[in-house]
Amino acid sequence: MKETLLSERNKRGNRERHLVFFDIDGTLAIGKDVPASARKGIASLRENGDLVFICTGRNHEYVKKNFSEYADGFICSNGRIAYYEEKVIYDEPIDEETLNILLSLLRKVDAGFVFHNRNEGFYEGPKELFETICETGDSGYVKKGMDLNKGPFYTFDVCFHDEGHRERIKEALKDLCIMNPHGDSPHADMSVKGADKGDALRTVADRLGVRIEDTYAFGDGLNDISMLKAAGHAIAMGNGQMETKRVAEYVSDDILKDGVYKGLKHYSLI
Repeated sequence: MKETLLSERNKRGNRERHLVFFDIDGTLAIGKDVPASARKGIASLRENGDLVFICTGRNHEYVKKNFSEYADGFICSNGRIAYYEEKVIYDEPIDEETLNILLSLLRKVDAGFVFHNRNEGFYEGPKELFETICETGDSGYVKKGMDLNKGPFYTFDVCFHDEGHRERIKEALKDLCIMNPHGDSPHADMSVKGADKGDALRTVADRLGVRIEDTYAFGDGLNDISMLKAAGHAIAMGNGQMETKRVAEYVSDDILKDGVYKGLKHYSLI
């Protein structure tokens, strides 16, 4: 029998254990606020013996500080690093060649950008965009000046002056990245092709010995599509992007209309 990270047989009573993955922004929370119904649903999941993973573009430091009470593990940086019980079980940083190409392209289009290692972010770009990008994380997280000695780096965010600037950035990076805009906000997170949320989900399920058909994923954004495609059951939020809804097995309600709770009830997980 294949040895997994779970110390006991991967069952809860007579039923297989489930793995449930949640994006944060727009799915599990708005900012740092998790709706009461979502908190209730997740508590019930874990009481039943199922495992909850947060699967986000956010860095580990931010997720651990603000959302650790809701999860057994984290997939961070848009699928490039995963943790279970505080141990790294998957680690795919951006390679040096790709990093240098990205920096060159970003500088050519005068983008503001923050590259993230496990615990810090480093900003380069127009001075007037610095405060804008700082608003996306905790105070003091983003440092001024890109420092290659602080790698490895896992993902990055961009900020821009207007829609036209955003589109120039998107076009410049289209062969290497998927852009995930944050609504009307002047910033977006970037998934660097080569490793994504879907890859991390499959790896986590394999390491924990959980069948893919027993995995469930909730998301709303473009960077969630790979996760939804990889999961056994894909749930899109009602407030999600249309492209995300198209790949979902089930579309739940909006985040503020108990979307997470209703999705869990739909699959009889709670």
